[in-house]
Amino acid sequence: MAEGNGEIKMEEKQELENLERTEDFNKLMQYGLDEKVAAKLDEIYKTGKLAHVDLDERALDALKEFPVDGALNVLTQFLESNLEHVSNKSAYLCGVMKTYRQKSRAGQGTGTSTTPKAPDEDKIKMILERTGYPLDVTTGQRKYGGPPPNWEGPTPGTGCEVFCGKIPKDMYEDELIPLFEKCGKIWDLRLMMDPMSGSNRGYAFITFTNREAAQQAVREKCYKIVIAYQNNTPSK
Repeated sequence: MAEGNGEIKMEEKQELENLERTEDFNKLMQYGLDEKVAAKLDEIYKTGKLAHVDLDERALDALKEFPVDGALNVLTQFLESNLEHVSNKSAYLCGVMKTYRQKSRAGQGTGTSTTPKAPDEDKIKMILERTGYPLDVTTGQRKYGGPPPNWEGPTPGTGCEVFCGKIPKDMYEDELIPLFEKCGKIWDLRLMMDPMSGSNRGYAFITFTNREAAQQAVREKCYKIVIAYQNNTPSK
């Protein structure tokens, strides 16, 4: 009887799960995704962090070709990621899959690891509200600005961009932007990220709206950060 009751409960649970599927679940199954992977994606859809229309064929094809366990791990990492400033979630998911493959090949393991210090989201939100600039995050870089809101002037030319090296690996826009705003108006700031570690790569490119601000940044050399004109540094 106990076993029978247990089986009934399992059947009821399965029926409940099936009833709770979104209409996109069938689309994922028809596309050829494994049922477990489709179910995991469907769970993510329900959270509101991702919609089916956000995924292009490239991402769906990559998930379809991924080993099931790997795809489930990738989707778990994706769900745990901060996607607030991610504009292209399909490309971001592809980036997570690429990093997962690289870690697997390098034998680094794909389980839990030390989580790098995250930027202060409250401070970043205050900066974005104050400046009106966008922040776009991918697995390879975090781009702030470009161009400034309501900008009517020309695109900054030669001598307006500086290379910033030796940036602490746990330093983000919440500290960098106020630092360089002292030198002049920022056009954009691109902080290069290391997908393998989740930390920044230790360097960034900052474009100011004019040369004078860039020259001031080179003179300042704040925070012991190495700053030089971009054309005197390795190419991006």
